[in-house]
Amino acid sequence: MTDLPPAALLDEMTRLRARTRADRHAYVPPLLLFGVLVLLAPLWAEGGPPRFGLAGVWFGTPLQLYWLAVVVGGFLATAAWYLYRGHRSGVRTPIRGYLAIGLVGVLGVSLGLPVVESFAYRVARSPYAQPSFTVPVATVALLAGAGILALRTRLDGRGARGAATAATMVCGFVVLAMLDLALAPARPYAPLLTIALGLLGLAWLERSRVLGVVSGLFAASALLVNLYNVQHVFFHLGLFARYEGEATMAFTNTLPPGLVLLAGGAFAAWHERRPRA
Repeated sequence: MTDLPPAALLDEMTRLRARTRADRHAYVPPLLLFGVLVLLAPLWAEGGPPRFGLAGVWFGTPLQLYWLAVVVGGFLATAAWYLYRGHRSGVRTPIRGYLAIGLVGVLGVSLGLPVVESFAYRVARSPYAQPSFTVPVATVALLAGAGILALRTRLDGRGARGAATAATMVCGFVVLAMLDLALAPARPYAPLLTIALGLLGLAWLERSRVLGVVSGLFAASALLVNLYNVQHVFFHLGLFARYEGEATMAFTNTLPPGLVLLAGGAFAAWHERRPRA
């Protein structure tokens, strides 16, 4: 039996719970990894034509293959790191939801972007690519997915939880499809939003405010470069001409989200190393 009063015992349990949650945090390496991978994307921006076609859809441009490798490799590397860290510390964050987001992102990068880019001219003129269609559909799918995900925690059977997970993934794919329709004809940066969704999901699983803030800033920067050509800012600063090729455009548009991840990873590393009470 302990001699601590109930209030002090409750405070001690709260501190222990917070310390346990902090001990399982392992998000610094994924932030730094994705930051480096995002900044390397311009190297593949002018790599040549697609490698193969199927039913009029051309797949396999170097940049498409690179984004596919980034999403697949980044998500798998993060999962492997969490498993390794959990084995060492004895406390592991559940990452099945994170991997589900990665699977949806792989489908989006593998299918959505090549289809949209292959028919960019026709897609841009289609009423289904207009904000009056894509925004409402994406909003409904996002809200439906969030509602199903919240309901999943109250379900008992494995079959019901599996069906809820599948329905949530379908909603996520619809959201990414709408983003592809709206953004890909102009700029090939929709995979950044997949990475952002994964980091936001990881922040929720980690219950980490630091990761949540970094992921939110990264998501905002990813959305910015998909909606606006950041090269115009560099042009007005006198750093680049208005257009100097695909590589320069890719560099100027991937630099802000990449730097957000690197700076966020550095801050998170400092935050995690602070002495805890």
